[in-house]
Amino acid sequence: MKLIKVILAILVMAVVAFVLGGFLLPKQKVVERSALIESDPATVFEYVNNLEKFHSWSPWADMDPNMQLEFSGPESGVGSSMSWSSEVPQVGNGVQRITVSEPPRRVVTVLEFDGKGDNQSEFELIPEGNQTKVIWRFRVDFGSNPVSRYVGLALDDMLGQHYDRGLEKLEHLVENLPAIVTEEVRYSVGDTRLNGYVAYPRNVTGKVPGVLVVHEWWGHNDYVRKRAEMLAELGYAAFALDMYGDGKVTGHPKEANAFMMEVVNNADAARARFEKALELLKSTPVVDQQKIAAIGYCFGGAVVMSMARMGMDLDGVVSYHGSLQGLAPINEGEVDARFMVFNGAADPFVPEEAKQNFKAEMDSADLQYEFIDYPGALHGFTNPGADEKGEAYDLPLKYDAVADQDSWQKTQAFFQEIF
Repeated sequence: MKLIKVILAILVMAVVAFVLGGFLLPKQKVVERSALIESDPATVFEYVNNLEKFHSWSPWADMDPNMQLEFSGPESGVGSSMSWSSEVPQVGNGVQRITVSEPPRRVVTVLEFDGKGDNQSEFELIPEGNQTKVIWRFRVDFGSNPVSRYVGLALDDMLGQHYDRGLEKLEHLVENLPAIVTEEVRYSVGDTRLNGYVAYPRNVTGKVPGVLVVHEWWGHNDYVRKRAEMLAELGYAAFALDMYGDGKVTGHPKEANAFMMEVVNNADAARARFEKALELLKSTPVVDQQKIAAIGYCFGGAVVMSMARMGMDLDGVVSYHGSLQGLAPINEGEVDARFMVFNGAADPFVPEEAKQNFKAEMDSADLQYEFIDYPGALHGFTNPGADEKGEAYDLPLKYDAVADQDSWQKTQAFFQEIF
């Protein structure tokens, strides 16, 4: 009996010591891990300020690919929420909600696990040269429960490895993103719905010049989008606009001519659509509104030259195999843009008389322009798809790699001069 009492006394003392020891442990615990990522803070911020994007690199996503997820509230920022449910014990059930969003440097979320706790997770982004230091912290308050405080002793080992894994995934994801950002833009002018496409450098610092890109007579297709992406890769923000609207894109010359003439015969609508695109380009956050140019192909070449001749707010325009006939009259005294015109010398759509008349008009108005005629080049010489169309419809269309590459190099030099 005495032995039992002694054992019980020891147990009571051990429990008391354990409880008292718990009160001596820290009430709060912080787990922290960090990583250096080759990217700017704004790019990294997208992946911590949006819970769907956060889940794409979350270490717990790998533990249970079949977990049930539900997103609510705004897409990103304060109020955005994610709840999850999993049969995997290490994942469990919970809710995460963004409570602080300070672009592009800090995001705080509150976390509830199995309906308990008011834990906090924080991301701090610190620029370091061309890199961003990402600090991921987890804060927990054990309150007045001394037993829970013992969990804090092992929390760093338990959680730290997952934070390390998550940051490794975030680093790999961000550092392997495309060098440019592309976005679809839906807009309207009057009752006409238009489809735009914007492309700009991902890791841009400060503002960059903006360039409008106007499509060939085929309409807003993949080719004009590719040119916008090429400009973005050079460090510009490009907006491939839509002059036809309502999804009008074709591969047949008869339809293309009909679409084109509908715009040509309605100068007011053409100007309104161009001006709307110019407005959207200037409103793009990375664009320097004081440095704007436009380029155009075929029909688009005529469009950009016409808009510049009207006195539109452009530093320069570039036309590739564009029509020289039927251009808008020159608004003398109001034109500040410089013109770069690339033409195929063998293009039957641009007769010699049209070239001479164009030059005479430009000279008479004392406008700054350069006219380059590529010997032997036909219409559409910048488009690798020109040969196929030419053969299919017996048209004088042909890609010319030398003229294409030379005109692109000269375009880059032209932009460096005007910007």
